[in-house]
Amino acid sequence: MTETTTDLTPAGINAAFSVPDSGDAPAAVYMIRGGWAVHHDAAATAPPQRGNTLRELWPKLPATYLSGVDATCSTDTQRVYFFKGATCVLYDIAANEPVGGSAPVAIRDKFPGLRNAAPDFTQGVDAGMAASDGTVYLFRGPQFVNYDLESDEVLELGTIEKDWANAGFPDSGVYGGVVAAFNHPATRNGHLVAPGGTHYVECDTDPDSHRVTSGALALRDRWPYRTFVSVLDAADGRLWVFDADSGQKIRQTQTGRESGGVVISPDGYRALATAKGDGGGEGSLALLDITAGTLQMVGAGVWPYRVAVLPDASAAYVTNPLDGTAHAIDLVTGAARPIAVGPRPDGIVAAPEGDRVYIGCDDDPAVAVVDTTTQTVIRRIGGNTTAGCMVLTPDGTVLGFGIHAVNMVAVAMTAGGGEPPVVPVGQSPEQLAASPDSGYLFVANRGHEVKVIDVSAVREVAPIRTPRDRTNAVAVSSDGEFVYATAERADSVHKLPASGGDPVAEFPLGATLGLDAYLAVAPAWG
Repeated sequence: MTETTTDLTPAGINAAFSVPDSGDAPAAVYMIRGGWAVHHDAAATAPPQRGNTLRELWPKLPATYLSGVDATCSTDTQRVYFFKGATCVLYDIAANEPVGGSAPVAIRDKFPGLRNAAPDFTQGVDAGMAASDGTVYLFRGPQFVNYDLESDEVLELGTIEKDWANAGFPDSGVYGGVVAAFNHPATRNGHLVAPGGTHYVECDTDPDSHRVTSGALALRDRWPYRTFVSVLDAADGRLWVFDADSGQKIRQTQTGRESGGVVISPDGYRALATAKGDGGGEGSLALLDITAGTLQMVGAGVWPYRVAVLPDASAAYVTNPLDGTAHAIDLVTGAARPIAVGPRPDGIVAAPEGDRVYIGCDDDPAVAVVDTTTQTVIRRIGGNTTAGCMVLTPDGTVLGFGIHAVNMVAVAMTAGGGEPPVVPVGQSPEQLAASPDSGYLFVANRGHEVKVIDVSAVREVAPIRTPRDRTNAVAVSSDGEFVYATAERADSVHKLPASGGDPVAEFPLGATLGLDAYLAVAPAWG
């Protein structure tokens, strides 16, 4: 059944804390989103070292906290306060155990100074962080307190807008409240995370001079995501998500049947897959929140097949082969708008600027170019042929598409016209991927190898031998060093050097795929 909703926007983090150096362990920052947390090296601008459920990371938290907490507050030691509702618990991260018992304690009892000075805070807090002098800040709505843990007294009560304001940054987004806060260990620098959980501002945490010290910044730029690989069984909609480096299984779920592809949304929170409707009815676009595990379904026309997402994650586009349309789906509201594109639309990709979507059809010329502002076809490229599976080089200049009937891949310039050159690829091209430098196309072709096309030379170069025959899906790592491949009836995904050679890793699925599968690789939160 299609879910009717008015806001599909995924939330970002809802809590964060830092801990200082401990033995051989460097200072760390933890970010929490629901029941999942990631662990960053505080000094590095790099993907997290790990991501796990709260249950796996801190199993001795109270049972009611393991599905998610409201807030955390570091103390510039390994001890951190976790808050949920009107309760809290003090947890030793290094020892991985609660301090003074695992039962939640009322905030009013753990922070008795709040009872008279700031009674609203005893009912719950939104965020907390350590100050540079060993005291802590607690935030609730637009208010904050500076609290002395040793004397159990409120040293200051005020509002963020008045007492943290900086005239140089009037639009910081945090003056009305924050959803998370954390200090950088051993410094006066702190971070206040704005509502929505995806942006933050820097701040001075000194109680004598606390204030916002930057405009709004994207969390993912300072604290990058890990790279995930998603695997979709096209027949029955089973979907897996793995850490592309370690092979850690992040999620396994069911979407819908008879899909034509999967992508990881550029916002990093969701995997999107199409699903055919029951009994010839309307199909759906499945939106899987990767770390939360929640699944939303929105209407996507008659048998949505391939899928692409705009770079800003504002909209998804799906092809509908049965009625000659594509649907533009607003990823905030779920509203779907049909676009007439030509007979039997198949492959679809979005331009890196987000202003164009390319859709392959059985037409002359084969590729419809859709303006994403007007949602209309503005021109066609690709010659007189049928365009199936499709890939666009990251620089947006070259479009590769499979031509099943003749076992070839066309290499078309997006700014050009006429008949594009083609490259034989052995057997039927099933899925295409492009190298990050836009130099090569990789082709899964139902053979015992992945074909490789040199884009500038428009010719095949040395293929990548795969462990299984009937390879039907391929994706490329974010750095271009590896390819991921799977095959008909396979029970795993192999990670292979892009230069060729033996697999460097194998990710077991725990089940056998059907005849068709799809892979996608992208940075994602978690």
